[in-house]
Amino acid sequence: MKKLAQWLTARPTRSLFAGGVLALLSLLALPVLAWLPAGLVVLGLLAIGPVAAALAALGAALPIVWAFSPVIGLGGGLVVAAVVLVPAYVAGSLLVTSRSLSFAFQAVALGACALVLLVRLILGDPTGVLMPLLDLFRPALEETAKALAGMGVERTPEEIGEATARVAWATGAWMLLLHTMTSLFAGLWTFGALREPGLFGRQFRDLRLGSLVAWVAVGALLVSLVSQWAAGEAWAPAEDVLFVLAGAFLLQALAVVHGLRAAQAIGAALVVLAYAGVLLVPMALVGLGFADTWVRFRDRVRARPGASQG
Repeated sequence: MKKLAQWLTARPTRSLFAGGVLALLSLLALPVLAWLPAGLVVLGLLAIGPVAAALAALGAALPIVWAFSPVIGLGGGLVVAAVVLVPAYVAGSLLVTSRSLSFAFQAVALGACALVLLVRLILGDPTGVLMPLLDLFRPALEETAKALAGMGVERTPEEIGEATARVAWATGAWMLLLHTMTSLFAGLWTFGALREPGLFGRQFRDLRLGSLVAWVAVGALLVSLVSQWAAGEAWAPAEDVLFVLAGAFLLQALAVVHGLRAAQAIGAALVVLAYAGVLLVPMALVGLGFADTWVRFRDRVRARPGASQG
């Protein structure tokens, strides 16, 4: 892996070829593997510069546009390529400038919140925009209703579809946040393997959203609670922001767990349980990540006499 990365970063023009290859691989399992070409863009920024990153993005964009244009048109293909590559380029540029993964993380989280609010501002009723598309997924909705009925939960396909449409845009923003951060992780890890072993681990274990993002979450929660009390339902934009930031604080919680493990404050079993908790009790981890903003668990443990600094 290290030799491959060295070959890729030896000449900027090689990024063009590598971007195309990784984009073709990512097409096998989009959006799960979308971080592959996006991570290369970040690596290009860190290891060589903007020219290499731009060539990697161009090389990756061509197969993506080629694959999606027959289905959703040239414009749609360009949009997909932009969604996959542009956020990683912007976040990677912030990482290069600030030399801080946490700063880039904060910017990505706030950007995802701004995006979901912008969608509501432009569309007015983003849920209503998606409702006509539900007929395309009618069979899946009916199967979901049957599965829920088997568990004793009675919901009609229409109710399930409406609930899905309500969270679709916030889910999309959260997925974009996760994709961008995964791309940063991949690019920084590879760069560290090339130039500074251990760089990614140190930066990830110190990953935090900071007080500004935490106060945004507090404000959104207060607005949601007040609107629930005054109008009988939570204000949808505030709920969207909370949904996106919950995913961000979950990532911070994982960083906390790894930081505590590096400081030898917890065992490996608790790390495994934390990752299981992502699926089983995600809100518990969200709470841990949020609480770390104020309690600063990692700093407290490291300050103890004899504690490992990780």
